[in-house]
Amino acid sequence: MASTPTRAVNLTRQLVAITAVLPNVDGTVRRGELDCTTRLQPTPASQTYTVRLIYRHGRRPRVTVTDPPLDLHPGADALPHVYPGDELCLYFPGEWKHHMLLAATILPWTAEWLIHYELWLITGYWAGGGDTHTVGDTVTYLSTRDA
Repeated sequence: MASTPTRAVNLTRQLVAITAVLPNVDGTVRRGELDCTTRLQPTPASQTYTVRLIYRHGRRPRVTVTDPPLDLHPGADALPHVYPGDELCLYFPGEWKHHMLLAATILPWTAEWLIHYELWLITGYWAGGGDTHTVGDTVTYLSTRDA
């Protein structure tokens, strides 16, 4: 039996779903791109982070922390589980699909990444799981989520 192809969620619908969960989002959809900024506090004991999410159909969602600047654990040369430009590595390739809502996947995964980041700052150990891979001479990670 053939499977029915899934359709990408309309970008305006994505933004509406995000604002339903996080009313303080500043977001726009222009020229085929969703660009939104919001503040996340992953736990009551966490600091509040300003994160930016950029998404265009056919590409992966890109999430960066814009404030405060992400610090390094003493002795670390680089942030764990990020792509070049400190873009957060949130999931394994193929784990996120274009028919999924960003509000139900990418944003909660971002909060989870931030929790693991805060623990890493204290312990120096990344407890978020994931696989390592290299980009040039830099070791980075494929996902912060366990498969």
